[in-house]
Amino acid sequence: VTSATGAMSLLLLACLGVCHAAWEHTTTALDSVDASTGSKGRELVMIRTFEPTDAMIERMVRIRKECSPEREVIIAVNVPEVEEELFTPGVVKKILARQAKLKETLPPSSVVSYTNADIKARFPVMEKLELYWAGVGWNYHDEAIYYAKQKFESQYESRSGEKWMNHGLWVLEDDVEWSGNWNDLFDKYTKADFVASSMQQKTFYKYFRKMSSKKFQERFVFKPDNHTRPHVILAEEHLVKYSARFEKEMRQLLDDGYHAHSEYGTCSIATKLGFRVEELNEFEAW
Repeated sequence: VTSATGAMSLLLLACLGVCHAAWEHTTTALDSVDASTGSKGRELVMIRTFEPTDAMIERMVRIRKECSPEREVIIAVNVPEVEEELFTPGVVKKILARQAKLKETLPPSSVVSYTNADIKARFPVMEKLELYWAGVGWNYHDEAIYYAKQKFESQYESRSGEKWMNHGLWVLEDDVEWSGNWNDLFDKYTKADFVASSMQQKTFYKYFRKMSSKKFQERFVFKPDNHTRPHVILAEEHLVKYSARFEKEMRQLLDDGYHAHSEYGTCSIATKLGFRVEELNEFEAW
């Protein structure tokens, strides 16, 4: 538990504490859910989930309730597939039951689903990149976010007859909690192009190379002239923001074959290209 005085809220989560500044390199009533979704010109909030617990589902409902009319909240569900030594049929059945409860609770229009196979089909190069554990969606967030966002946009256009207008994107993991108002938290970073946590320079070791495409290595690994080792910018990604212009750039780069594990890929790209990068405030500890 992290505490602060005055107007500071408490924040509980999975991992760390961070500080705010530009990176120097450049509650919950289920019956209160509004069933409407989609509107032109709204910032999107995407909650990524795999095995949602009851508490996670209630938090998703609260986030939907707290976000202002300027923001649209969707749930991106990574549907499991049976894989040897990772997800047995019994494990998959249990996860699918939890996902079914989520889909029963939230409006269908607020939920998009995808599989790791969907991501690999969209980006065949992912078959060649190494994984830490779990699947592609767990290791390579940008590709999963791209796929889920495109699916949402397609569904929105089918419902409304209008194209979704991109006004930026917040992405959070399902186990992230914030005891303050979520809308207030998002409002603090309206000028940033990319927001994440605990950014640090990290040597580009061999195992990093196995988790990135050759194009990424050639363009986005920092290679100083002062005889220091090549490096990347590592960041925690429990809660991240992409401005509309940065998200557009990321989509184009993914289409052009630039891929890397998202813990170092996204922040390195944003920093190298000169986007405005910020870290979460020190009292917003994960």
